[in-house]
Amino acid sequence: MIQNPADPPSRPCIAPQVLEELAREYGTPLYILNLDIVDQQWSKLSAFDSIRYAQKAHSGLHLLKWLAKKNAHVDAVSGTEVLKAIHAGFPVEHIELATDVLDRRSLKVIEEHEVRVNIGTLSMIPELASTPCRECTLRINPGFGGGHDQKVTTGGSASKHGIWWEQLPQAYEMADANNLTVTGLHMHIGSGVTLDLLEKQIGFMQGCLYDAPDSVSRISTGGGLPIPYQPHETEFSVEQWSQTWLEARNRWQVDLDRPIHLEVEPGRFLVAQAGILITEVRGTKSTPDHDWIMVDAGFHTLARPLLYGAYHEVVALRKTSGKSWPQLVAGPLCESGDVLTTGPSGELQPRHLPRQEPGDYLALLDVGAYGISMASGYNGFELPAEVTFEEGQPRLTRARQTPQEQWIQELS
Repeated sequence: MIQNPADPPSRPCIAPQVLEELAREYGTPLYILNLDIVDQQWSKLSAFDSIRYAQKAHSGLHLLKWLAKKNAHVDAVSGTEVLKAIHAGFPVEHIELATDVLDRRSLKVIEEHEVRVNIGTLSMIPELASTPCRECTLRINPGFGGGHDQKVTTGGSASKHGIWWEQLPQAYEMADANNLTVTGLHMHIGSGVTLDLLEKQIGFMQGCLYDAPDSVSRISTGGGLPIPYQPHETEFSVEQWSQTWLEARNRWQVDLDRPIHLEVEPGRFLVAQAGILITEVRGTKSTPDHDWIMVDAGFHTLARPLLYGAYHEVVALRKTSGKSWPQLVAGPLCESGDVLTTGPSGELQPRHLPRQEPGDYLALLDVGAYGISMASGYNGFELPAEVTFEEGQPRLTRARQTPQEQWIQELS
């Protein structure tokens, strides 16, 4: 989003001086979300019959309302996410609760709103049957998976997600015995899918579909479409990935002689590149092995580096003619792991940055997914504010949390 003026822009960018002005106006840490980029990503998936947004990636109310107006469908993980989607304007028929556990709060929401459920555990079938809902979809664990980290690989015997593929006949029998109709199959194998597993995934889904009851007319590809976080990474071939799924769907319709609704379920793919995190430099320090830039954002603001060793490009907003050298970026928390520039195994990964002074600003890029949605109040820090850009115009869409709001629900 912040590019060298000599580079051709590959997506809408926001000028560094504009980001600095917003940081001074609203304080830091500050999240930025650019809906123009979300719209670009949305258009790349327009060939699918429906686009179901994975709400967990970024559950901001302004974003949800914008997606509802685009006739998006939405994937929720909890009863509260269902209620928020309804509040944002999604019709109930566009909402699906996808989970491996039905807690009591979620069951209450299902009973009140009759939202469709994507079942990932066999024991959920009789639980769902106790509600007014009479149809469901099944999430399949095909026995294999893939992702950029083991923590986000959602297929295979080491994954808790989905119904093991060999148990699908049992699932159909249980659904029938409980007067539930299975209308769809879902297969999400991990976050960071590659084309290498595509044919295997489609072939496996075909076998499941051909063995399924005739009531199954909806197929979800899942999500996990990658984006290039590091400068050397290339864009994922969404067109090739989509075309392969669509060709399979067309073949299935001929073989089964019935229409098949094909759905894609993006989360990160839609919003990751739309997000920027602005953090203020509060000081610098040196140890024998490293130089450090100390900032007011930490893993309470952006958890992905700590959780997955995730890479986020760091850009200095202040123009400088001085040299750059390897420096680490670390936050204010009382934790040694509070470093925003680490690798997959937690190793320190300095970035080439120019000299920073207190009051300067750094921007971390591609944080729209699992950035603000994973933020916490650890160590008593307030949840950050967020500014959303739409058609180039900024608007405050999330106020910064106040200290009192952190403990207002506590009873003394």
